[in-house]
Amino acid sequence: MTPTPPFAPGTSLGPLAGEVEAALGELDRARAVGRLWVRDHTLWADGPGEIADRLGWLTVAGDMLPRVPDIKVFAAEAAAAGVRDAVLLGMGGSSLAAGVFASAAGGTTGGAPGRPRLTVLDTTDPAAIAALRARLDLDRTLFVAASKSGTTIETVSHLAYCWGLAPDGARFAAVTDPGTPLAELARERGFRRLFENPPDVGGRYSALSYFGLAPAALAGADAAALLRGGLAMAEACRAPAARNPGALL
Repeated sequence: MTPTPPFAPGTSLGPLAGEVEAALGELDRARAVGRLWVRDHTLWADGPGEIADRLGWLTVAGDMLPRVPDIKVFAAEAAAAGVRDAVLLGMGGSSLAAGVFASAAGGTTGGAPGRPRLTVLDTTDPAAIAALRARLDLDRTLFVAASKSGTTIETVSHLAYCWGLAPDGARFAAVTDPGTPLAELARERGFRRLFENPPDVGGRYSALSYFGLAPAALAGADAAALLRGGLAMAEACRAPAARNPGALL
């Protein structure tokens, strides 16, 4: 089913309708939608630097769908091992989507019935960290360090602190790009799992990659359903600008 565009130009935008219609016409004249889908970096700049290798989000839903069974095994094994709390150590794009998915799956509890409660640790405030530590049963906690670069200072600091509390690789997982210092550390310490993300997906665009899906699956979110929804919306976003929900937004 193709999603319905969120609004139609000229119907509910009041005095902004004319400006929106003009902008949509400009997008069509520039062939912006088609050029985006063929990853034409000249939409933004003459050179491909920092653009051509960051457009993997366009096809990430389809790319990730075959990996769902492995993500589900990871989540099921953690629950079967008695994990009651999953703590995501990540900042910005490495943490935002997972928290939303977990809330949707588990409401205020942060996890679906029978699944760990997911807590996103995206602060270095000592009081917040101390409060989290006070309520965790470390023997039933899985820490998930998430950083695209593998060098995010806040995440590295969180990981060092948590490793000091529970220096056991079985209590940790990592999500990062291939070959980063975090990936090397995960292998060295024998983390329960290492998810190496497609490197052409930028952090702020990583919701439907391992960064969003692996922690969310721990909390009971349906990764396959999320990806199918993404695929449907991606198809809708191939339409001309006036009927394209992404262009309209």
